[in-house]
Amino acid sequence: MTNLKRIYLLPEAEISDLYARPVFNQNEQQLYFELTQVELDTLGQFGTIKTKVHFILQLAYFKAKNQFFSFTFDDARADVDYVLAKFFKKTDGVFQGNITRQRINQQKQIILKLFDYQTRSMEQIIQVEAHIGELLRYYPKVHDAFRQLLVYLDNQKIVIPTYRSLQDMFTQSFVNERDRLDQLILLMPLGQQEQLSELIDREDGITKLNIIRADQKNFTYTAISAEVEKALELEGLYKFAKGFLPTLLLSKNAIRYYADIAGQYAASRLRRLDKPQQWLHGLCFIYYRYQQIMDNLITSFMYHTRAITVDAKAYAKKAAGEYHSGLVVDLPKLAKFLKWFPSRKSGLDHDELNQAAYKILPEGQFPALAQFLQGSTFDTKASMREFYFKSSRSFALYLRPILLAVPFVFYKEDNDIMALIDLMKMHYGSGKGPSTFKLPQDIEDTLSKTQLPYLKKDSDDAQVEPHLFEFFVYHKMYRRLDKGLLCCNESVSYCDIDHDLISDALVDDVEKIANEFGYPKIPIYCDERLDAALMTLDSTWNRTTKRISDGENLAFNIKEMKTGEQQDWSLGYDSLDKLDDAFFRTLSQVEIPSIMMYIGDHIGMWRSFTHMKTRYNKKKTPIVLAINACILSDAFGIGIEKMAEMSDLNYNLMRSTHEDFMRIETLCAANDMVGNLIHSLPIFKLWNIMDDKMLADADGQKLATSESTIQSRYSKKYLGKSPGLSIYTLIANFVAANAKNIGLNEYEGHALYDVIQGNKTNINIDMVTGDNHSLNKLNFVILDSIDVDYVPSIKDIKDAANNLYSVKTTDNYTGIIRSQGVIDKNLIKSKKRGILRVLLSLLLGGLCINAIFFA
Repeated sequence: MTNLKRIYLLPEAEISDLYARPVFNQNEQQLYFELTQVELDTLGQFGTIKTKVHFILQLAYFKAKNQFFSFTFDDARADVDYVLAKFFKKTDGVFQGNITRQRINQQKQIILKLFDYQTRSMEQIIQVEAHIGELLRYYPKVHDAFRQLLVYLDNQKIVIPTYRSLQDMFTQSFVNERDRLDQLILLMPLGQQEQLSELIDREDGITKLNIIRADQKNFTYTAISAEVEKALELEGLYKFAKGFLPTLLLSKNAIRYYADIAGQYAASRLRRLDKPQQWLHGLCFIYYRYQQIMDNLITSFMYHTRAITVDAKAYAKKAAGEYHSGLVVDLPKLAKFLKWFPSRKSGLDHDELNQAAYKILPEGQFPALAQFLQGSTFDTKASMREFYFKSSRSFALYLRPILLAVPFVFYKEDNDIMALIDLMKMHYGSGKGPSTFKLPQDIEDTLSKTQLPYLKKDSDDAQVEPHLFEFFVYHKMYRRLDKGLLCCNESVSYCDIDHDLISDALVDDVEKIANEFGYPKIPIYCDERLDAALMTLDSTWNRTTKRISDGENLAFNIKEMKTGEQQDWSLGYDSLDKLDDAFFRTLSQVEIPSIMMYIGDHIGMWRSFTHMKTRYNKKKTPIVLAINACILSDAFGIGIEKMAEMSDLNYNLMRSTHEDFMRIETLCAANDMVGNLIHSLPIFKLWNIMDDKMLADADGQKLATSESTIQSRYSKKYLGKSPGLSIYTLIANFVAANAKNIGLNEYEGHALYDVIQGNKTNINIDMVTGDNHSLNKLNFVILDSIDVDYVPSIKDIKDAANNLYSVKTTDNYTGIIRSQGVIDKNLIKSKKRGILRVLLSLLLGGLCINAIFFA
């Protein structure tokens, strides 16, 4: 380690928390100082009270943290007094001198033997180093790998090494992992090496990397065409990456990690890396970026298909209104015609008769009135067919290129939609136009007999109209994509979940894999953990319904109906106490910029705002006043131009500061520093709802966007006519621990795990609450696996209470109160193997699942 610089493993606060001697409260003293009979017998080996007290203390501290600590009796005075009173019936005691080192080592060996822990040896060090090297393939971020190592050490019953030893192990393991990857990357063919080098090479103008990582801005034809071109350009390199990356033995999380570096770093920073590292980051970036492009294209496909369908319905509705209004106008004319016809003037020839009749009722209205009299109504499908035919150019511009570029698959084999997609791709992919399209008879036979006439321009036509049939296929694709049946396994969000999970065959090796990573309880998770949860649910259900029936639950106001057969009920509401703001009235008002400046100077927050360029720049650090103004201008949504006018700051200074220093990583780093500061203050714990657990809330806030992006969507309910985003935020005691931008059309529950697991502050989340939008079928299992409890919101509890009271039998509760985190009873019984597959996919995919009940 003399030639290697030790890596940064943990912040000082976490180091202190990990290696600090436990400080017990009264309840913890009762728990950890309770000795078993074996421990009491072992205590008899020591003669003096001083050595016995020291042994009991060291034993209790080892139970709490599986470590040994150096301390004096004065350091642990509260624990010493408790031990003397509990075991020796003494109220106080002062011990002269310290325990000898030989005696301390003897006690350590005894404790290790009692708990079957291993002593430190070279063999143990080699074992731990080998496991760290294995972890880095799954968890390339050092903090995640370190957490997993702690789980492994606990499972293997190995005492946690010193921080310096862990630093040395991780530093050497990172070097070994880099050498391993470099050797494998050098096996890449020369052609692919040159293509990856061209991404960051800059001869003139902008690099290819910058062009590729520029995200789709909107759903216009130009934006979609550019995205399709990027997909086609990357397709060859992506297919190579798809076959080559598995040889590197990296998890999906590790590939994403290396891809993010290439996506965030400037090309100049990547050029400073060694060639193998450049190629590694570039290949991972191409692999992940191609999948993101597929996401963008499918999202664009869904957007335009839905827009065309909505416009077609509006067109048909308008046509129906004109049709019915025409009937109202023409029916009196029909009555006049019927009265006129029997009493018409005799001797009229054919032309004179027509002229007189059509003067009363126009010729074009006869078919519509005849259909009306026959009982026929307005044909909405025919009207929509007319609109689709008029919109055929939109299909060719917006939808057809996506169909040809995206490799769609159905979640199961032998489905009719894939035959239609393949037919369309074969015809238009070969450069043919709609005029030469002919529908094969075998496919026509599979179409609905009621739908087929609407795919023809005239019902008597032998062949379907190409444009109508084209949108018919697109609409079927849209409905199946929306339901998750039609997928693209080369995308991130639209991938088949079965493709995302590990092979089902690996579930047979669950015990071996779980033990290697230090999670021996994964194999019995479904049998014990979930069965215990069901038993708790059953007992809670019975107890709750009994308390309601017996009138013990005062929150339920039950009133007998006059019939006596039913009961009416309502929930009681707590009275609102008047806010006592006497303390806050004494505080002087302070301007927000002043608060920002004070906090920034106090914690050194400005250091987190680093320059976008790592070299060839004169301004290494930002001007504090300018960076503060940029933060507030974005926070208030007024923009830097208006802020410059209001604050009399130089606009060019603010513009350059905003471009060079304001980006996601710097803002997140600054937010984490502020969150850690608030967490360290004594007042932070005063907001805790529970003394021993941290409850957080996850919810989305809808905000309008000033710039157009592919995520910006319209929501009449929240934003009126403006596009915007949903800021899905994890709040803990009024501190934003993490946040994620999602589209208004995206489901919030899909991002719940991300915001919890991506929390980089010192605030450890134990429980999380949210509304029904935070739920999906996997979240309960996944949150349980990372030791986070889901707590329903007050509204969810009230809705659940309504269902609870309305169910008369205790057996009929399957699926009820799902908002309270109850897993469907039948789902547990029938999907145990699937749940194990999900947990192993999280583990082998490089996602942390540190859970107390696993360790």
